[in-house]
Amino acid sequence: MNKRPSLAESMRAVAETPAPLPATPVPKPVAPPAPEAEQPTPKKGFYAATRAGKKKATASLTTEAHRQLKLLAVDHGGVEALLTEAINDLFRKYGKEPIA
Repeated sequence: MNKRPSLAESMRAVAETPAPLPATPVPKPVAPPAPEAEQPTPKKGFYAATRAGKKKATASLTTEAHRQLKLLAVDHGGVEALLTEAINDLFRKYGKEPIA
C-alpha cells in the first residue's frame, strides 16, 4: 500500500515552482455604445412574477411577536397573507381604500 503524499510537501513544491508568465492579452475590438433607447436595463436579482411592480415594507418585531405571527401564519395562509390583511384593515381604519 502506498503512502499518501504529504500536504506540506505538496504545498512546498507548488510554492517553489516558478509561476508561468501571463500570456500577452489580445485587445478586444471595442464596439461603439448603442444609443440610449436600445440599451437593455440590467436586471438586479430574481423577482417572482407575482411580485412584479410591488415594494417591500418591513418591521422589527420582538421575538415573542414574531413567534406569534408565525404561529398565526400556519393556520391562515402565510405571513404575507396576514400582513396584507392587516394593512388593508389599517387603510380602512383611516378611511383609505384597501388596496394592498
